[in-house]
Amino acid sequence: MLLELTLYLLIGFAGLMIKKADSVKAVGMDLLTVLLWPFVLLLKYVDYIDAAKQKYKKK
Repeated sequence: MLLELTLYLLIGFAGLMIKKADSVKAVGMDLLTVLLWPFVLLLKYVDYIDAAKQKYKKK
């Protein structure tokens, strides 16, 4: 369980290092993203799918 938690946080903090924060609010949001990164990725995926469906309907 400790290994899984370490990998979870490691992946989250790796994403945080890629996106550099420049304000206190951004740092807070980035830390929240580190804790909830699987849900953030799922939300982005759903947004992309919805956009693709809307684009397909317009054709």
